[in-house]
Amino acid sequence: STALVLDETAAMCDLLLPQSHGLERWDDLRPRAGIQSLMQPVMEPVFDTLPTGEVLLRVAKVLGGPLAGLEAVSWDAYLKGQWQAAARRHGVMDFPTWWVSTVAQGGIYDAAPTPTPVSLAAGAQQVVGTSPAFTGEGEFLFAPSASPMLYDGRGADKPWLLENPDPVTKITWQSWVEIHPETAAELDIREGEIVRLVSASGSIEAPAYLYPGVRRDVLSAPLGYGHTNFGDYATGRGANALDLLAAPGDAAFVPYVSTRVSLEKTRRYQKVAKTEGTNRQLGRGIAEAMPLAAAQKGLTPEEAHHEEAGGGAHEINTPRELDALAGFAAAQKAATLKGNYVGDHPQWGMTIDLAKCTGCSACVTACYAENNIPTVGESEVLRGREMSWMRIERYYEGGDEGEPLETRFVPMLCQHCANAPCEPVCPVYAAYHTPDGLNGQVYNRCVGTRYCSNNCPFKVRYFNWFAYNKKAFPEPLNLQLNPDVTVRARGVMEKCTFCVQRIRGAQNEAALERRALRDGDVTSACAQACPSDAIIFGDRMDPASRVAMSAADPRGYHVFEETNVRPSVTYLAKVLNGVEA
Repeated sequence: STALVLDETAAMCDLLLPQSHGLERWDDLRPRAGIQSLMQPVMEPVFDTLPTGEVLLRVAKVLGGPLAGLEAVSWDAYLKGQWQAAARRHGVMDFPTWWVSTVAQGGIYDAAPTPTPVSLAAGAQQVVGTSPAFTGEGEFLFAPSASPMLYDGRGADKPWLLENPDPVTKITWQSWVEIHPETAAELDIREGEIVRLVSASGSIEAPAYLYPGVRRDVLSAPLGYGHTNFGDYATGRGANALDLLAAPGDAAFVPYVSTRVSLEKTRRYQKVAKTEGTNRQLGRGIAEAMPLAAAQKGLTPEEAHHEEAGGGAHEINTPRELDALAGFAAAQKAATLKGNYVGDHPQWGMTIDLAKCTGCSACVTACYAENNIPTVGESEVLRGREMSWMRIERYYEGGDEGEPLETRFVPMLCQHCANAPCEPVCPVYAAYHTPDGLNGQVYNRCVGTRYCSNNCPFKVRYFNWFAYNKKAFPEPLNLQLNPDVTVRARGVMEKCTFCVQRIRGAQNEAALERRALRDGDVTSACAQACPSDAIIFGDRMDPASRVAMSAADPRGYHVFEETNVRPSVTYLAKVLNGVEA
């Protein structure tokens, strides 16, 4: 086996030859017709490994015979020779120059071939569907689901993905069985009770999770857990949902939804490791939404609520109080204009469009990678000590008395408030406000009183109860640390910085080029990773910037706006279309 990790297949092999990592070797691949990608190493090999191509070449030289024609001195030389042939097919005369440019652009990008027209076969309209046949005699249908983090299990050896909560259940590090709350009430099952699912093919055990989004006659469990061999993090973790399914036999695919199971209570309990708080908004307006018609009219979320429920806006303060507050704010602003705070500075901000956010959590993992955030493990998550600077909050709407259940996602991070309540309570001034609107944190000044966390209404500050960095980044994992970001020690509070290292890097680069920062020169890791472009980052003071124009959208609102903390993050309300296309 040439696997990089001792997985189930490698454990059964007699010869293990782990190949070099994709960041350590030359290689190429064809992701689709018309594209030939070229990989180049970006680091020295960490271990004594070889590319698989190098192993095959050396074996061919020893075996001789028909394989003796492979005369390349190395895998790198063989690969380059194949690309010389590709250059000739493209009419290239100067290969050295072409090679350098091809490496720089990552390969060859030819036009995709014309697709072959597809049409229905004769008699296709007469095809008649048949009712599915389920194996087993249980009273429940078993519906395993691919994990959005681990997929089918190939990502189960990565602690970043194991600690990233499932977007819906918010469970980490564990597998679980989803049961409808009404079914659980009938069976007297509570969250965390370990239940056993039994089918004709096998059985699994996992803690119960009560989820209103599953049918009452269906039980579900995520794929990806229950590895018998797959590295230190995945081996023996959770239950393998595939154990309940019958072998596909002659079928071309695994029949995932084809099994009936029975449920047995084990009288054992396991606390579910999840980051979920209250699953309802309780009228706090955290995850706002509005009908499509209201959005088309250009209404704000508040105006949409009043149009739907009737009535008008209710002012929190009287006009005289508002005048007094305005005067006080202006005086306080003038008192801060000293030193570096004098003059015009960019004011960094962010918009998050909830109509685009799918809850995929790519932003969360990107934040871990960019900012050297350590994973803490299942035991610490159970104590509420996760360190993720950015989290995806999930709230349910409806679901009662036959009303459809709706799930809303809200990426929650430090709001970098202009009136940040965390700053004045720090006794050592570790929390402070920068001239460009960031809520800063001086790590080597922090003494860990945690007053700032107590005073944060968004609960987005995280404390290092232990030296998590030493556990999360043992050698050689320390090589993945971002050298531009401080690795925090035990006893220190940390939080989102709006990727200040990227901001300062872009500012320094612009200064060297003797120009002003342009919109788009700086983007946070979460915005860069978002596949749906739901997150936009930039200078709020630049009216032509994407973030300023996005924040001016009528759908824009601030979470807990009535607290007057003046967040720098603007959320755009989700748009609901009650009529499906």
